[in-house]
Amino acid sequence: MGFPGISVVHGSPQTIWVPVVSSTTVYVGGLVAVDSSAPTEGVLVLPDAAGAINETNYDIPFGVCIGTNRKTPLYSSTYLTEYITCPGAADAHDGASIEYTGVEGPWAKGDPIPMVKVALIGPGTVLRAPIRKAAIGTAPTVVTSTNTSSDGLGITTGTIDFTPDGNPISTIYCRSGNNAGAYRILDSASTTVHTWDTAMRQDIAVGDTFVAVPLRTHGLSTVMFDATTAMFIDCADAPVLAGTNRWYINVLRLDLRDAGNEYAEFMFMGNHFTILPTFA
Repeated sequence: MGFPGISVVHGSPQTIWVPVVSSTTVYVGGLVAVDSSAPTEGVLVLPDAAGAINETNYDIPFGVCIGTNRKTPLYSSTYLTEYITCPGAADAHDGASIEYTGVEGPWAKGDPIPMVKVALIGPGTVLRAPIRKAAIGTAPTVVTSTNTSSDGLGITTGTIDFTPDGNPISTIYCRSGNNAGAYRILDSASTTVHTWDTAMRQDIAVGDTFVAVPLRTHGLSTVMFDATTAMFIDCADAPVLAGTNRWYINVLRLDLRDAGNEYAEFMFMGNHFTILPTFA
């Protein structure tokens, strides 16, 4: 398995150090933001989207955490990455109980507060995110065809990880069989009966294997990130064309070839970097 978290492919304007919100934890490889509904000192894990295209929260994706200033790093065996926890606003008074080091930029070198190094992002930044089922160590479910298809326009399989919404915003990938390597955009709204518009080149046989994810191979997709770390796209969350409680992303590359290394390269849609003038 490759790097477990989200990474910048290209387009980050710069990297900066910023404080961590009191009594919160930030993970290396996770998306961070300033909480728009309750702004405070520092960044936290990007909250879940709320409302259509996050219009309820308006939390703006700020960047990707790429490091911490803990002298002795902490490692999570659950999320397979380093992390930092701000112990509380009063901890730094008369000397911190934890040693911090390595901060650059305008911040005082001796100021003992937990900070993270962030690769800033904007609407033109290309990110790579792992696709996992509910946990960083769990790959999307591989399902097996239970019938044959002589026209290559659909198949019945075991249960996939999410329920498609009937719109062409999900993808199925053939991992083994005569059509191995083929991607198709799903039209169906079933977890077991799948249909698409462009026929696969060969008949589909019983025992062929497939992987389905709630993203398109390219273009507009609606996703949720892991709520605890914002380190991966959760393929257990169904797509929603209207964007309700989902992030809008523009997929540039979807790679489902390698079990445990499935990923998407994408840009956030530009609307996520603006706030309506009426917001308060």
